[in-house]
Amino acid sequence: MSRKTEIQVGVTVLVAIAVLLWGIAWMSTLAKAHAQRVWHVRFPQAGGLAEGNEAHVNGVRKGVVKSLRLEGDHVVADLALSKDVVLTRDSRVVIRSVSMMGDKVIAVDYRATGAPYSGRDTIPGVYEKGLPEVMSDVGQATGAISTIAVQLDSLAAAMNRGGGLGATVESFRRTSRELEQAVSENRAALRTTMDNFSAASTTAKSLFVDREARWQGALDHLATGAENLDRLSGRLDSLRASLQQTAGRLDRGEGTLGRLVQDERLYTELSASVRDLRALIRDIQARPRKYFKFSVF
Repeated sequence: MSRKTEIQVGVTVLVAIAVLLWGIAWMSTLAKAHAQRVWHVRFPQAGGLAEGNEAHVNGVRKGVVKSLRLEGDHVVADLALSKDVVLTRDSRVVIRSVSMMGDKVIAVDYRATGAPYSGRDTIPGVYEKGLPEVMSDVGQATGAISTIAVQLDSLAAAMNRGGGLGATVESFRRTSRELEQAVSENRAALRTTMDNFSAASTTAKSLFVDREARWQGALDHLATGAENLDRLSGRLDSLRASLQQTAGRLDRGEGTLGRLVQDERLYTELSASVRDLRALIRDIQARPRKYFKFSVF
């Protein structure tokens, strides 16, 4: 066999092995794809999560992070899980740290209760702070505490400048001693005042207890008066409604009075009749013989 033939055979074998390996990998990927279901989970942030990170269901590895994408101000992760896992609305999907270095996984706190999600739903997820984030928060809090300590130190120095703080403390002590002395000197008067207050309280209590029946009667009278006022208010409302109805009829010209008010011609004729009647009365008063004849026989 020539050297050229050997090279050709070797290349052919290598290509066949490569094709075989590629086919095995492709078949494995295809089998995994058929054995998995993709869920869409929305997180406020990814915080170190990457494609290919593991996904655990109640602590058991059941899938991987297939892809990550930014939608608005949220991150949507496509989570490939085994088909035997059906996420429900009582389940909780969390980005969680699993090491001191801050390695992230997606942890599913699976619950069988609740309505199941569909593959088209976007599941709300939760981002849990790991040790690096907590240490960062502690560092920020330490810086804030240090700033407060410096400010307090400056405040104490300013208050103590010129002996001001010591003078204030001494003044407070002197005031306390004077107050204690005043209380000691007026203790008898304070006791008498408290006794008087106690006696007044006892008198007021006996006044209310002894006249409880009268107070109850007065309250009953007030309740009766309130009921009477309610009835009167109802009657006034009825009267107001009647007056409004009458006024409406007058405005519409209904009834004798309404027609009298609305019919201007009738008003004019009535006014003319009144004027004629007045003229007739004046004429009768002026010339009664014209209208009345008297005869003795």
